[in-house]
Amino acid sequence: MSLVAFPLLDRYLSVRLDAPLDRLNPGFVLVETARRLQRETSYGFQHVLWWVWLADGRSVLSLVPGAGACVSEITRRVVSAEHLRDPKVAASLREALNGWLTHRGDTQISGGGLSLQFACNAAHLQVHQRSECRRLRDASIPPAPGLELPTHCFPDGLVYGAVVDGCVASVAYAHRTGLMEDQVADIGIETAPDYRRRGLAQTALSAVATQMIGQGGEVLYSCGAANPASIATARSVGCVPYATSLVLSAPIACD
Repeated sequence: MSLVAFPLLDRYLSVRLDAPLDRLNPGFVLVETARRLQRETSYGFQHVLWWVWLADGRSVLSLVPGAGACVSEITRRVVSAEHLRDPKVAASLREALNGWLTHRGDTQISGGGLSLQFACNAAHLQVHQRSECRRLRDASIPPAPGLELPTHCFPDGLVYGAVVDGCVASVAYAHRTGLMEDQVADIGIETAPDYRRRGLAQTALSAVATQMIGQGGEVLYSCGAANPASIATARSVGCVPYATSLVLSAPIACD
């Protein structure tokens, strides 16, 4: 399969993982970094472990400082992205890290999971418009029942809504990561329950992607590995496989 390079996404993840993806040859590297002690933007937790296995064979395991030795035996057995998807791997890593955290008196892992990451650029984008779609800068158009608007992105964030029956039925937006926001759209998407399976998510997603790609950027879309509907939405707008990502998170005990 011919793999397409996504240099902006590589740079974006390089900062978040604290590893130079653009200089990493196919293979595995483990990085212990203080970035894993920091609260993830807009959330009350830290990624104690973040393992990203890119579609071209590059693999980075980013860990809290000092934790490498406690997971080294497990990581030696994981030799592909398919192995990383095995639930037993996450369970083993979680058990090992929790033992290490307990010994240190630190907060235990309480969340995380496996996700598939897709990428899109100008070479792949497919535009869909199955309803009216507007850029949203406030909540003046009400959301449909069961849908929450990403008000933390208003007024300047990148948010598009598919409008049906006078309300926002599906919304796609770029997370406010504080990093390369003018170059990378790290996308979130939600659709009201009564409006699903109508192609509205495609409409909103392609609008955000078109905006970001039109200004020279790239798009990152993450979803659960067991969510075929979300995977289909990503592929429908031209997103291609970029990486498999495993995260284990712990709450921040105090600020």
